[in-house]
Amino acid sequence: MNPSVIALTYAVVGTAVIAIVFALFKTPHQLWEVVLAALVGAALSFIPTVGGIASLVGTLGVLFWRLGRGLATDIIVSVAVARLVMVPVLLMLNRH
Repeated sequence: MNPSVIALTYAVVGTAVIAIVFALFKTPHQLWEVVLAALVGAALSFIPTVGGIASLVGTLGVLFWRLGRGLATDIIVSVAVARLVMVPVLLMLNRH
């Protein structure tokens, strides 16, 4: 699969899902912080071999930096849900 498609998926799905989970948890955030975290994660996904892990750590790192450690559970759960949602999306995109 094209690395650009993977990065774009990380950015779009990550932004949408993290924002939705934050809204469900009533986590105080601004949309630009979620977009920034998703874009950093997408950019880090281009690193060969460790891009997936670097992307995950980068997304978490930006959210912790912007929102603070007091929201650790909300941040970890939202990013984990976003990553789980990315699996079927990437599988669908891989078929075409």
